[in-house]
Amino acid sequence: MTCMTTKTMTMTHGVYPVVHTPLHEDESIDFDGLKACLEYYNQTDLPGVTLIGSGGELPYFSDSEQYDIIKAAFNYLDGSKAIIAGVHAYSSTQAIEKIALYSAYVDYILLLVPDYYQSTFEDYLQTLECIAQHSAKPILFYYFPQITQKTFTSNQLIAILSIDNIIGIKDSSVHIPTAKRILSDVPDTLYFSGLSLLLEPLIKLGAVGAICPIASVLPQQAHEYFCAIQNSDKNLKKYRAPLKRMLPIVNTLTLSEKTQFLALSLLSASPVKLIKNVTSSHAKIKEALRFKGLPIQRTVRAPLPSLSDTEAEKIALIMDDLASLQSTV
Repeated sequence: MTCMTTKTMTMTHGVYPVVHTPLHEDESIDFDGLKACLEYYNQTDLPGVTLIGSGGELPYFSDSEQYDIIKAAFNYLDGSKAIIAGVHAYSSTQAIEKIALYSAYVDYILLLVPDYYQSTFEDYLQTLECIAQHSAKPILFYYFPQITQKTFTSNQLIAILSIDNIIGIKDSSVHIPTAKRILSDVPDTLYFSGLSLLLEPLIKLGAVGAICPIASVLPQQAHEYFCAIQNSDKNLKKYRAPLKRMLPIVNTLTLSEKTQFLALSLLSASPVKLIKNVTSSHAKIKEALRFKGLPIQRTVRAPLPSLSDTEAEKIALIMDDLASLQSTV
């Protein structure tokens, strides 16, 4: 499917999959597996990829490992896809140094600045202003309160997104009323959802895409869903179905996709933010990629939860269902 993929002066709109960093059984980085994952995404119509985000196990790698991942991906992709690189830092100095190191290899920075000790919003805002001022690359602010336990009001997010060189946000708070307020007050900001299944209501509000774990496994399907929404396709259900089937893998295997999608629809639209926690889906997504034929292990960095054989069997059933679903489309 083709769509009118908008390219602003700053960034191409669309879905950017989160690359789940492959590891050997000893938890060292599997660069051959990384190359295979990037080739998988390179064969799609997606505009780019996201490296060492939360799904890429960002906080679990050393600074040198993070740099090696970025450089290896840059050398392999050779300009064929845009690269968003996650930067996790507690201080402006740390963030500025990382961004300077990455700038030769990436197109955009996904900036996550959590608190170690609690800071005032004024101090936090000044830190972001300092980082943005010194960054040679455009910045997407990474808002993930379920992980950082740092929640902002809509007014505070608007202040952050008004900083020069912070061009947008990856919002993983899964809260549509917040998105509506942001896009009403700063309509030029590039709003990316942390979950592609929320794109139908969000694109109507002005969102430009998603940076999403579902797209890690179903990249082309996520792109086609995005295009179907943009094109006002009358058969959105067809494009939504495979992404919905992925919900037990990216969330919990203990509930049906129907139950989880209903809960997502209700909770994301609530006036009060109700989604407070998230669980790791890293091993589950790697297992799904293995099922798709990618030569990687399901290994994750400890203490992230590993995958049981029972869970692997459930994932295999879901992936079989997805294959059947795609064959009927």
